[in-house]
Amino acid sequence: MKRITLALILTLLGGCGFQLRGNDHSAANASTTLPIRVVGLSAYNDFASALEFALKSEGLLQAKEADLTLIIKPVEFSQNTLTVGQSLRVADYDVSGRVRYQLIFKNDPESAVDELAASDEFDRIIEASQRLEYDPEAPLASRTERDEAEQTLHQELASRLARRIALRVQALKS
Repeated sequence: MKRITLALILTLLGGCGFQLRGNDHSAANASTTLPIRVVGLSAYNDFASALEFALKSEGLLQAKEADLTLIIKPVEFSQNTLTVGQSLRVADYDVSGRVRYQLIFKNDPESAVDELAASDEFDRIIEASQRLEYDPEAPLASRTERDEAEQTLHQELASRLARRIALRVQALKS
């Protein structure tokens, strides 16, 4: 009896169009579809490909000509020691990534008209970090872990940057 009742409830919910909420950006994408020009990154850069994917997922399409220009400085990584082990060697450390950017709207009176003149004013920063353990017995494995952490940070920074831009565009549209 319980199985029949459960099957009936699931059939009714499925039939009426009920869906669980998920991480669906289609509603956000419909309202933020906008061409954006990205300046300052090499097309062969790992961060550039991560940013392109993140912008697409937020509904922002890269174009050569657009009213919105994103100027980016290269991603900077740093390493900070968190703890030292008994042998006075690094036990674990923090890898931090930082990207500095500037967003220029073509019709924005506060933006500099000449993008090159404005390129030195990178007052917007996005940061992300990841904690890693260092194994002095396997330094090559630790280096591989750091490389993987930097790849993860590229994706995290790109995702945060794309989301921040999408929110800024939505705020200006409303």
